[in-house]
Amino acid sequence: MAVGRPEGAGHVTFGEACERLVDLGYEPLPLKPGQKVPAVSRWSSVLMTPSTIDGWRQKYARCGVGLRTGRLVGLDIDILDADLAHEVQALAERRFGETLVRVGLWPKRLLLYRTDAPFAKMKVGQVELLGAGQQFVTFGRHPATHQPYRWVTGDTPLDVALDDLPSLDVERASAFLAEITQPLPGGHAGCRTRPTSPGQGSAPLREASGRVVDGRDSWLSTIAFHAVWDAIDKGRAGDIEAIANAAWFRFLETADLSRPSSASGQAYGPDDATKKVQDKLRLSEAGRLPVRMGALPVPEYSAPTLSVEDGRAQLRSELLAFADEAFTWWHDQPERDDPPPRLGLRATVGLGKSAVSREALLSLIDRLQSANRPHRVLFLTPSHALAEETAGKWRELGRTAAVLRGYERKDPQSGAPMCRNLNAVRIALDAGEPVPPTCCKASLEVTCVHLKGCQRKKNEAEVARAEIVVAPYDLLFNKPAESLADLGVLLIDEGCWSRALETDEDMTVESLTYTGLSGRRRTMSKVTDAARQADLDALRCRLRDALSSPGPVPAEALLARGLTAEVCEQAMTAEYARINNTGLRPDADANDLQRARFVAARNVEARRLARIWCLARDGLVSGAEIIPGLKVLPPDPDSGAHLLHVTRLQSMHPDFANVPLLHLDATLRPDLASAVLPPMENRHLDVVAPHMHLTQVHGRFSKSALIARDDMAADEQRACHRRLRAVVDWVSWKARMPSRGGTLVVTHRSLEATFAAIPSVVTAHFNGLAGLDCFGTVAQLIVVGRPMPSPGALDTLAYGFFGDDVQEAPVWTPIGVHMRQGPPQAVRAMRYPQKAAESLRAAVCDDELIQAIGRGRGVNRTAENPLIVYLLADVALPLVHDALLTWETEQPDILQRMLLAGIAVDSPADAATLHPDILANAEQAKKVFARTGFKGQTLISIYKGLSLKSASYKRPGRGRGWQRCWWIEGPSEAARSKLEDAVGALAAWRPDPFR
Repeated sequence: MAVGRPEGAGHVTFGEACERLVDLGYEPLPLKPGQKVPAVSRWSSVLMTPSTIDGWRQKYARCGVGLRTGRLVGLDIDILDADLAHEVQALAERRFGETLVRVGLWPKRLLLYRTDAPFAKMKVGQVELLGAGQQFVTFGRHPATHQPYRWVTGDTPLDVALDDLPSLDVERASAFLAEITQPLPGGHAGCRTRPTSPGQGSAPLREASGRVVDGRDSWLSTIAFHAVWDAIDKGRAGDIEAIANAAWFRFLETADLSRPSSASGQAYGPDDATKKVQDKLRLSEAGRLPVRMGALPVPEYSAPTLSVEDGRAQLRSELLAFADEAFTWWHDQPERDDPPPRLGLRATVGLGKSAVSREALLSLIDRLQSANRPHRVLFLTPSHALAEETAGKWRELGRTAAVLRGYERKDPQSGAPMCRNLNAVRIALDAGEPVPPTCCKASLEVTCVHLKGCQRKKNEAEVARAEIVVAPYDLLFNKPAESLADLGVLLIDEGCWSRALETDEDMTVESLTYTGLSGRRRTMSKVTDAARQADLDALRCRLRDALSSPGPVPAEALLARGLTAEVCEQAMTAEYARINNTGLRPDADANDLQRARFVAARNVEARRLARIWCLARDGLVSGAEIIPGLKVLPPDPDSGAHLLHVTRLQSMHPDFANVPLLHLDATLRPDLASAVLPPMENRHLDVVAPHMHLTQVHGRFSKSALIARDDMAADEQRACHRRLRAVVDWVSWKARMPSRGGTLVVTHRSLEATFAAIPSVVTAHFNGLAGLDCFGTVAQLIVVGRPMPSPGALDTLAYGFFGDDVQEAPVWTPIGVHMRQGPPQAVRAMRYPQKAAESLRAAVCDDELIQAIGRGRGVNRTAENPLIVYLLADVALPLVHDALLTWETEQPDILQRMLLAGIAVDSPADAATLHPDILANAEQAKKVFARTGFKGQTLISIYKGLSLKSASYKRPGRGRGWQRCWWIEGPSEAARSKLEDAVGALAAWRPDPFR
């Protein structure tokens, strides 16, 4: 039976409750009447002996009651959004268990828990875990409502002992705050939570105390909604009078009722609450009452169950089966007319795709060669660097392998440029002319002066002899050279889709009618007939008019101006007819090059216009309502010109179509791969990584949050510098952890140098990692930030790949993720409502993060060399997580910052003298120490994973007490010297024995 007094009977006083609370394990404090402030001094640290409590009981008997936190933890939900407050409470009860709940100004509330290891307060937005050295009102009158605080479950701390409260620890508390970080008021910009209460489409207007002054009818509806659900949850939905009374008293306490209802013109009364409650109950009976809080989101992916050993066996089986299919297909040629085998295989990073594929292909090469069938392998990779590494692996197996290097590359051994006639090569490529006859060798007599000893020619010969040729993805979209004859297998390593999109944004709609025409414009080289010239001019004018409106180009706009598919075909042919031969020869001099460069520029222009007509023709032939690849941008505010956005999605060159295809990609996305490659059979192999421990830290780690820009206001720039400095300090602290193998930091390219300056840290950047295998022994891998595409870049991708505009902005959405221990948890991440946009966002952002984490080869780790991964980003990756934390609880505190700067002290005055760049003065230091719970004279030997050295010291002068100092490394005398350099000679120094 509850001991607490019923509602309306006043509140329990300190004199009545203190002894009982002490017996139940609590630490009670007397509070000033009608306030939240303790009536005693030094309340946060005073030792509560029986005599202390007895003295307070006699002196402060009629005061309110507070409870000091430490072993007791108060979860203070200081939120006036009723739906959100309930959501946070419900999540807390799911994570920690149901407990005592105190309400002052509803819907704010406080939940009670306990901990065996007290910790400092933790706060995110308007939710705070009251920790060591704090207190909260237990019994008293709320200063705004002037009503007693209520314990809504019926029980109070007078009924439940401290040891009987549900328990939590700092790790679980931090994970809980991470789950709720983004939807909370004061959290990230752009967050929003859809209201569940009927009629609460926007927040009511409140006065400073929190009472509702406008939007009261909607507020009463919200109160009734939650009162009904409270009754439903307790199995008391039939007691209408009790529900209506509860709703009315909540409304009475939380709304300004000095004015009548604007709807009825009458004063509000209990009948209004009853009507609202009855409405909600009728909806409930009809099954139409909205749920108060939806179920926690279920992960959209399955946690892997396949062991590494079984995964490798299955991978080997899949690749050997592909090799058998490829051999059979080649062996039966030319009788077979079916397409060659094509396999897309997604396998966890580090499983050994490359090694096992080499094993399978080695046997296939020998079998095909013995059968006198095409047997060479073309291996396409994301970069030349990875191509060199791949070729080296094949050479180690005794096979001839060569990297097909571009004209502008350098020989990796000698460093010599592949081509010494690059100006001519660039002109030929711009003009669309073949390089060998125009730049290298036109005849026995006409050759490039650099032909003898040309590294490019040497490379072509190596490629022609090699069994395995390795090249970057770009080769996939071009006609293969003669040196690539006799291909037996095409292998694509990692995703190649991002290289497939060509974009052109340099032409305006208005320029269509004067580009390359006669008169005041340039005369066309081949179209000399005046009538044909006039026809093309007229067609361009009609195209200009069809493209007059910003946005995607409707097919109807072209047809309305007589631009049918046949007409567009004719215009395209006329544009191509303008292309001239440059006359470029291998022995060209400077004047020849200049003339050729002029012709090449005109050819580029002709091809650009022809491409526009080609896109228009293809769109009309397909019957699409919108012409894919063409989009008109809004007018420039200065010139008024409309940029024409032209995109072309390249696909695999037809010459590769009759070669067996193997696509190995750790983040394979069939919808994107199928836009570039022919149809494939796709398989997935995801394996467990029991010795990779993933901790995700939520916070502001985007480029815009960490990198100050010139166009930012001064305060925004300072905020960026502070955030980046905090992240660098955090990484520095982690990098000092005892470990073998060092720390890899993966971040934005522009931040690499900042983190590379940290001892024991190596760095890499996003979009430069796929396939690299040189970080497999690092002890820690820290990812800072995420490569989120800009809205403009995503719009270009979506339009190019799927013909879709990105119509809706991304929203913060709760996403379920699997935990190694316990049930799935929710993280909030940015998601696009449109399927196409979301698929591309995930491919650019999430997949790159998975590639980054995979560089540590987590699946290959053992208990002796685990991989510790920290992901500092607001994302939801389809991985198994070990912990979810929030930056508010992880960012370096004042003790860590002082330690990283060399030495930490517990004297605020000395701390300000030692670290003026951290603490402005002694007063600020005192406040920072108090706010972070850093206590003087505390003995610390290990702090947040690092062993510390320490000493006591005393400065000269009467009345000086002993102070404490700590440092991370170095001898005692060096620490003393550093301290004396700042504060002057010490009177005494007592180093502690290092443990």
